[in-house]
Amino acid sequence: MVSGAQHEEFFGCPHCTATARLKNNRAIAEEHRRLKGLQERDPTEPACRTEGCFAHDLSLENHPEFYWKFGKTAGGDPRWRCRLCLKTFSAGKPARRHRRSDKNRLIFQMLCNDMSLSKISKIADISYRDLYGKIDFFYDQVRAFTVRRQDFSQVDFRAAGSRFATDSQTLTINWPTKRKRAPVMVQHLCSAHARSGYIMEASLQLDPAMTMEEAEIRAVATDEEDVSVAFREHARVWTKTEFEAHLEKLLAQKKIDEAELYQLPHDGVLVRYDILQFAHAMRLREHLASTDAPLVLAMDDDKGLRQAFCSVFAPEVKAGRADIAIVSFDKGMTNDMRNQVVADGQNALAAATGLGLTQLRALSDQDFADLVDEEVAARIAGLDLRPGFQYPYPRKSEPNRRIWLLTDSPDHDYRRKARLLRLATLRSVDSYFHKFRSNVRFAARPAVSGTVRQVWDRQYLYKPAMMAKLVEIYRFYHNWCEPGADKKTPAMRLGLARGRIYERDFL
Repeated sequence: MVSGAQHEEFFGCPHCTATARLKNNRAIAEEHRRLKGLQERDPTEPACRTEGCFAHDLSLENHPEFYWKFGKTAGGDPRWRCRLCLKTFSAGKPARRHRRSDKNRLIFQMLCNDMSLSKISKIADISYRDLYGKIDFFYDQVRAFTVRRQDFSQVDFRAAGSRFATDSQTLTINWPTKRKRAPVMVQHLCSAHARSGYIMEASLQLDPAMTMEEAEIRAVATDEEDVSVAFREHARVWTKTEFEAHLEKLLAQKKIDEAELYQLPHDGVLVRYDILQFAHAMRLREHLASTDAPLVLAMDDDKGLRQAFCSVFAPEVKAGRADIAIVSFDKGMTNDMRNQVVADGQNALAAATGLGLTQLRALSDQDFADLVDEEVAARIAGLDLRPGFQYPYPRKSEPNRRIWLLTDSPDHDYRRKARLLRLATLRSVDSYFHKFRSNVRFAARPAVSGTVRQVWDRQYLYKPAMMAKLVEIYRFYHNWCEPGADKKTPAMRLGLARGRIYERDFL
């Protein structure tokens, strides 16, 4: 039965009384197509580049009927001509038009290793205009490489592991004008393969391909002010009118202190976060479509993520092939407080098993895990884990961890449940977020003024589209280029690559 006020409709389960908000299927499908296009379309394929032409971005390989050969360039590269708009284009080495191609490797490394754009421009001795051109070039090249090499159907997830962690972080863009000194906040949603650290999908709550004026015009043309968001034709992105009305509502409910502290990006549009969560879950399910390995999906304690993954992975859950766990822990602890929590857990384990701390620390990783699973299995006997379970033996990275095993069933073995509780962790995705903030200068946490509480950083970006490009560039660098302590990259651990990818392989 559907209940609730306009824009807040929800449906309830007749068995467990749980409720879930209605979502706009059309908006989810549109966002899913956008995310899929970013990952599956090669922007470097030879094709007509004329905006408005019917053959625009239709590749030469897949649509040869739209083109004919048109000689060669002065450098000897083959040239082609569009039959429709009569414009020409050439095909050749990616950096054939670069006058400073020798700088490409240096600039790419600096972008991914905590250097600001101003310092990169100074060290590489290039102008900002040329630097932005290099970033555009890197973005196209890493997308093209990913299209060619990222084939999850070739991965044996039974051998590589089939546990995944999903979480989001907030990224900040500086305010565009002096009239309103409020930062723009966007969510960076990622799903990581737990064992290898490979980022399976990264989604940014920003669509730079559309303008705010276009979004407003579409909303006005459909005249849907009196229609609920769940049933509108255009409900994928925030319009300025809807965003301001939403802030006023939050202000009236006292969920925020000042509406002036929030604003939309001045370039591009902000995607509704609940729509992005569903589209992200659909993309992850597509990546795993070719495997029959049992899935363990751990995610942050967010109602939107919970609804999105439970809905999208419902067939796998019903078949008993997927477990979904919600994880929360105390993120505000200092290092000393975390050490104390771990020590208390070890003392509790020693008391429960009768072993000394020295004996516990002498155990191998596998023996220690088996011992913990045995103790946890004894604790959870007869318990329903769906309302939540406080894990008694936490790690330093996740102190006071609490897990909601949404797919718990009385038919499951308690040792299996204990193992699921131990493996339900966000460490893989949180580790990536830490590296991202440490190695990409614009993603560092903002400095806050002590007097007026304004958030600003001189290294932050002013162009939202640049954020989307740098997010994808660093994800590629992390997945394919940067080896860990075992001298393997995440792509190597997952089985997508046999060796590290160097700049010469894609630039």
